[in-house]
Amino acid sequence: MSFLFLGFFTGLSLILAIGAQNIFVIEQGLKKQYVFLVCLICSISDLILIFLGLFFI
Repeated sequence: MSFLFLGFFTGLSLILAIGAQNIFVIEQGLKKQYVFLVCLICSISDLILIFLGLFFI
């Protein structure tokens, strides 16, 4: 049971330090599944959010 808590807190600390989106991109890269598509969608969504923040604040 202690390994379960250790894994949980290790994963939580990585997500807090790196970020949920980056963890997802890294996970897909390690699995070698849809890497280009995931990176493209994440980049486009970041770009859209940045422009929305610039023009509507």
